[in-house]
Amino acid sequence: MRVRAAPSEEPVTQVAILWHMHQPPYRDPLDGTHVLPWVRLHAIKDYLGMVDLLGETPEVRATFNLVPCLLDQLEAYARGEARDPYQAVALKPAAALTLDERAFALSALFQLGRRLIDRIPRLAELYRKRGERADPASMHRAAQAFTTEEMRDVQAASHLAWFDRDWQEKDPVLRALIQKGRAFTEEDKAALRDKERALLRAVVPAYRRAAARRQVELSTTPYYHPILPLVCDSDAHREAHPEAPVPRRFHHPEDAADQIARALKRHESVFGTPPLGMWPAEGSVSEAALREIARAGLLWAASDEGVLSRTLGQPIERDGHGTVAQPSLLYRPWARRTDAGEVHMVFRDHMLSDLIGFVYTNQDPEHSAQDLLARLRRVGRAWRDAGLPGVPVVPLILDGENAWEHYPDGGRVFLRRLYQGLQADPHLAAVTMSEAVGIGAPAELPRVFAGSWIQADFSVWIGHQDDRRAWDALGEARDALQEHAASAAQEAASRAWEAYRAACASDWWWWYGDDRSSDNDVEFDRLFRRYLQCVYLSLGRPVPEQIQHTLITTRASEPGVSPPTGPVHPELDGRITHDGEWANAGVHRAPAAVSMGRAGHGLRQVRFGTHDGHLHLLLETSGAAAELLAWSELAVVFRGPAPIRYRLTRGAAAGAVIVREERDASSWRASPSLARVAAGEAAEVSIPVAELPREPGSLVLFQVALLEGGVELERQPEAAPIAVRVEEVHP
Repeated sequence: MRVRAAPSEEPVTQVAILWHMHQPPYRDPLDGTHVLPWVRLHAIKDYLGMVDLLGETPEVRATFNLVPCLLDQLEAYARGEARDPYQAVALKPAAALTLDERAFALSALFQLGRRLIDRIPRLAELYRKRGERADPASMHRAAQAFTTEEMRDVQAASHLAWFDRDWQEKDPVLRALIQKGRAFTEEDKAALRDKERALLRAVVPAYRRAAARRQVELSTTPYYHPILPLVCDSDAHREAHPEAPVPRRFHHPEDAADQIARALKRHESVFGTPPLGMWPAEGSVSEAALREIARAGLLWAASDEGVLSRTLGQPIERDGHGTVAQPSLLYRPWARRTDAGEVHMVFRDHMLSDLIGFVYTNQDPEHSAQDLLARLRRVGRAWRDAGLPGVPVVPLILDGENAWEHYPDGGRVFLRRLYQGLQADPHLAAVTMSEAVGIGAPAELPRVFAGSWIQADFSVWIGHQDDRRAWDALGEARDALQEHAASAAQEAASRAWEAYRAACASDWWWWYGDDRSSDNDVEFDRLFRRYLQCVYLSLGRPVPEQIQHTLITTRASEPGVSPPTGPVHPELDGRITHDGEWANAGVHRAPAAVSMGRAGHGLRQVRFGTHDGHLHLLLETSGAAAELLAWSELAVVFRGPAPIRYRLTRGAAAGAVIVREERDASSWRASPSLARVAAGEAAEVSIPVAELPREPGSLVLFQVALLEGGVELERQPEAAPIAVRVEEVHP
């Protein structure tokens, strides 16, 4: 730490940067697939490059916060044990891609920012050909227009675009592919795969080395990134909003302590020493959460200036340059003495952190770095002008991975200039968080307001009805653990507890409600519910019907579902007998990601329509339906006050039988039915409309599920059910 001796001179502003590295647990607990690719792709774009880049300025120290569930997935990829559907469709030979896989590839492989796309002209050219619309129907039309050579270029160029900008320029393999630009080969794709594996294996060792040379401090977050205050007590939301609706009270401080303890143990197992501090998930703190952090023996924790402001009952005011008017409030360490021990705290400069994360992305990186350095120098002058003793500490805390794809150069010019400026300027010094909280005597906080880095409250994670339904579902799963885990076999109980811990991750609630949305909302909802389902299945308990269905209510209909155009007249023989048989049917095409993740098993398409007082369904599977029923079951599940389902199982002589079942409090029970089924290349089903529950407007709502051993592997559509109006039945 550089500190000037003369009090009349400008003090050396201590800049404490924390880069928070996090991804949620993407591994499906029931089938083992890694549903989304973001751990892998950010590893080759950010996780290695960020720590390597810091090494160019050895006097600049910083803190990297590594979430344990991210480390788990990084190591799984490095060992070759993790594989996601995006990876599978990118590596499959282009000539062997099915139409559905081509459509999925054109959607999935373009899920990267426009700046990344535009950096490779061939990729930008192919994106223009694909078009802006990414709904299933548009993707299927585009897939038919792409040649095999163009699909191969999509696969290779989109993969290449994710690699760290410095690696693209310095690595001879990547540099040669960048220069080649187009007409990629299968061998080029294999080279990218090998380079990716090498980079994945290098990530964790790079952080170990940086920590060993003491340039970097490594900190942690509770294991699965839960919102600690809400895990301790969901009523904490009412500290900021006394009249806000809340779910059934969730009150498990022991689970918060468990997530912290497991994080510390995992961190030490990876890096050899325990962490000294933590960035609580989303900077979320409360009195109860800090008590558990202190009990775990951690030296420091951090939150946001909004939390400090509400704790002190005093606004953090700024002048016309954005400099804090009372620097002694924000730019100093604080301490909270709890009955379990003391925790030192710093509070992030919200405005400066957000400049990096959201504002500088669209500006000249050289100018942005100089602007930030100038703002940091103004802090020192404001501290001097106020006649304050010691030196100011400016915490800059933000996501260390997502912002850079929005910078014109991947953020590398900005970061280099920032680090170089911090190293060269005699009035600035970059320190770790542990160093920051040790600068001067901390001021004591009489209490800490319950809040996060967003609006100093928890509205993002509990403010919408979908959020609260998810908390209720989590609470019911916790009750099941409390009641049944002790009587379960040790391995089953351990599996149930681990699934529950993963279900506590903040990320599921982040995407519920109408305040946040992404291309992957459905996958996040499904993963959350799959973790809850795993709890019940591991305990040998029936899965509550409400978590078999999406918790998303902000999605009125399933994109890509085409309604029927007229009556259908199927011949129930398990195959499409003639072209006109299902010509008028509605259609839902299942995303190809499902089959890419499960070795080709699953539903491919659902066709549906009505005629003669019946609902008719054609279930097209990735292989022959009769063969699929040899190892699994299909179920047509209908929504209603009393849910029902029609379960298709293998019958005599490789045929199929259909059983109508009604749901009671704990299980499904068979009931009489006149439904019929035939299974061959496909499964054809005919169900009397009179047997079906109906919603207002004579709508029948249904989804189709694939089950193996009673465990649901998939459900189509994933989110909103297919809706069919049955009042217009053609006799």
